[in-house]
Amino acid sequence: MSTDVEKEGGPQDVTFFQSDANLKCTRFEPDTFAEPKEPQKEEVARQSWGGKAEFLFSCLSYAVGLGNVWRFPYLCYKNGGGAFLIPFASMLLFVGIPLMYMETCFGQYSATGPITVWKASPLFTGIGWSMILVTFFGSIYYNMLLAWTLMYFWKSITSFSGSLPWTTCSADWNPGNCMLIRTMSDRNRCWRQGGFFAIAHNHSCLLPDGASWLVDESTGNATAPLLDELYSTAAGLNSSGNVSQLARFLGTVDKPRSPSDLYFHNFVLSISNGFHDLGFPKWELVLCLFAAWVVVILCLIRGVKSAGKAVYFTSLFPYLVLTILLIRGLTLEGSMKGLEYFFVPKWDRLADPNVWGDAAIQVFFSLSSGWGGIIALSSYNQFHNNALLDALIVSFGDGATSVYSGMTVFCVLGYMSHVMSLPINAVAKDGAGLAFILYPDIVTSLPLSPFWASLFFAMLLTLGFGTMISNVNTLKTALCDNWSSVFNRGQRPLGVLIGICFVAFILGLPCTTRGGMFVLQLLDNYCCTYSVLVVGFAELMVITWVYGADRFLDNVAEMRHGRPVSRAWKYIWKYFSPLVIVAVATFTYVSVKPSKYANYTFPKAADILGAIISVLVITPIPGVAAYKIYQLKSPEPIMQKVRLLSQPDREWGREMGRKPAGYYAASDPAAAYESQQPLTATGSYINSSSTNGAARVIVQNRI
Repeated sequence: MSTDVEKEGGPQDVTFFQSDANLKCTRFEPDTFAEPKEPQKEEVARQSWGGKAEFLFSCLSYAVGLGNVWRFPYLCYKNGGGAFLIPFASMLLFVGIPLMYMETCFGQYSATGPITVWKASPLFTGIGWSMILVTFFGSIYYNMLLAWTLMYFWKSITSFSGSLPWTTCSADWNPGNCMLIRTMSDRNRCWRQGGFFAIAHNHSCLLPDGASWLVDESTGNATAPLLDELYSTAAGLNSSGNVSQLARFLGTVDKPRSPSDLYFHNFVLSISNGFHDLGFPKWELVLCLFAAWVVVILCLIRGVKSAGKAVYFTSLFPYLVLTILLIRGLTLEGSMKGLEYFFVPKWDRLADPNVWGDAAIQVFFSLSSGWGGIIALSSYNQFHNNALLDALIVSFGDGATSVYSGMTVFCVLGYMSHVMSLPINAVAKDGAGLAFILYPDIVTSLPLSPFWASLFFAMLLTLGFGTMISNVNTLKTALCDNWSSVFNRGQRPLGVLIGICFVAFILGLPCTTRGGMFVLQLLDNYCCTYSVLVVGFAELMVITWVYGADRFLDNVAEMRHGRPVSRAWKYIWKYFSPLVIVAVATFTYVSVKPSKYANYTFPKAADILGAIISVLVITPIPGVAAYKIYQLKSPEPIMQKVRLLSQPDREWGREMGRKPAGYYAASDPAAAYESQQPLTATGSYINSSSTNGAARVIVQNRI
């Protein structure tokens, strides 16, 4: 091949001569080498955070969510109390921080969302699409949790002049087995003394030798001889084995449930008997779900500008509430017992691999690695932002918040243990059971219960909306970046935002039905568990082994003004973190059990459907790769196409997300020439520019 390029002067004529059998001549006219065009006026420039604090608070709001409050404390109780903090801290150090740092650098360097960022290796663009599916499905059921919380918050703030609706058993939603917390406490205390608890006889505890007592002597005038006679009758029925007659005599409530339990399941959810009876959406829940999506839209209506202001509240307010609840909890009787249970380690539990597996899973999902959110949030950073410092602050902040919320929860669990006369392991709950049953039970025994309930549910709302804002912003960023020439114009980004929320609202309506809890549990079990581990593993392998760990470290050094990056990150990213994810995935797979909620075991068809959804979430990884290979109309072998598509796209590079749409096509005539040629065997090309940047020569080797 030969070229004639004039060395001096303005833009010159360039002639490409190719000396093979397909000899042809291509000539670019002088005007082809015009300077890059300015973006059209209607195109929206990429936004940036108003300051470093906005990014940090956004990441904290994204990472610190409902799981920190209602999942982590339960894992501590389950896995040896304070001993669990050791594997948790270890996994945070060797898995959480490296993944957080990698995703922060990846998004910050390219200034693009989780789909477009894979121009670093176009063959694996499907990883970005899988991230989007994980985030989308997760947002559908996560916002349903916020809809329930909104209903509880509304009921709490409207009860200041009266009492909370879940404090009484005299309600339409009580099927007859309702029992107040105080009554349960007295019953348990009576049972520990070996007595018969007789609800039918003024809630008396029937004991031998005149030791019987009444819960409240003002409710009856039973004398000691009468109580002794009642005890004799109960003892006789018990010794004869006539259980049903004894239960009628005592007024025993079959499988008693607290008012808050019945309120949640029978009033809020109107829960059915299973998937076969989903029913129709409840209008109250539909309204709350719609309101939750409206709040998300309002927080993102001006993009990261409005989101950056909203996160100041959503990230800081929960800490204020946690502190208030912790101080109040420390004043309650039994709180020290709860803290002792939380912090005193059971060292023998460290030998159990399940403890380490739970710690790794908690860290992985708490920091939302593999969801694409960190990539999207960091894409709005300044190029030279200190990504390592941010990763450390967010990771340690998330871990510290988990411990802090655990202290608050175990204070009230200790109090509840004291009130109900039960050991802590008998009252501890996680998930929805903690938020919508246990804590409402607790506040009913406190003075000013509507105030404490309002405070608690306000905290859950801010935690949840902080995560939802980042989730939806991730979806919007990905779509607007991938189709920037279409969506990044005028008010179209707002239209994309509203469209995402509307579709998610419609798809979330099954969660508002009488069987909605089962739908939500199915999504939670399958959409965002095993599939996220696969996405996270693929992300690590592609960045470190395909794109290249050394090349990625060079990119990071470029953001650090050329300062080198420790090579230790290379080995952590390439070897240690992937091995941990494989171990966690294996642990997750072998520990899979049939899905269930309370005493209802899901039908096998439901678990099969969940498994299909889980596979569909990761299908874009091989699917998009196959499509891109097919799309290359070239005679080269498949493996050659794979190698070509594994290399960075010509648009990949520093801050590519801040380039206007059509930038490369308009400003790079050589790239335009290249795009018109058949693929080469090597995919190699050589760039050389004249001193004024007016001409570029592309050399391609044909087979």
